[in-house]
This record gives sequence, C-alpha cells and structure tokens, in this order.
Amino acid sequence: MPVIRTADSQPQSLWEGITSRALVRKEVGAAALTVNEVTVAPGASIPLHIHPTHEEGIVILEGDVEATLGDEKRKVTGGYTVLAPKGVKHSLKNVGKAPARILAIFPTTEPQRVLV
Repeated sequence: MPVIRTADSQPQSLWEGITSRALVRKEVGAAALTVNEVTVAPGASIPLHIHPTHEEGIVILEGDVEATLGDEKRKVTGGYTVLAPKGVKHSLKNVGKAPARILAIFPTTEPQRVLV
C-alpha cells in the first residue's frame, strides 16, 4: 500500500515564486493520477496555459488567488476548487500577502502543459 509522506517529496521550482511537490505519481504506483502540492508566493503567477489531453482540478488549500479560466477572472480562497477542462486556458495569481497552497490534480500520470 503506497503511503506518501509529503515531506519526503522535494519541492521543485516551476517558475519564479512557484514550487511544486509531486505527491501521487507514476513512480509511487499511480496508474492514472497525478497530485501535486503547489506553493505560490505573494505576487507570483502560474502562467496562462492549457492541458491539451486532460482536465485539471485545482483545490485551493490556503491563500487568496485570482483564478483565470477561459475569459473569466475570479478571486478564490481556501475551500474553493477550480475545474479547468481539457484545452481551456487557465492561470492563478497569488493576490494575497501570504503564500498560497493548492493541490493540482490530473487524471493522468503524464500531465501536459502548453503555455499560451
């Protein structure tokens, strides 16, 4: 039974002010799921992008972020989830004064991201 301790996954820098820890992934036995814990520093943004082959569930754990989905922008906080359908442009920006933490959930072990 895979039991994954968050502290055992080393954070990787994705962009300036953005780090990601891979929690669930192929390397720990996942067949069709990836879950990453992402930290977004105040003022930092995950760039506008799409996932051409899969959707993404974005669970806001902590913080104040501005989510862009398609042409709509909305402020969301801990307790909200954003569903980014396959092929729909989306991004997140931390508009708060503290780091934001999110879970990025993909129904694949090989997430694809295309910046737009």
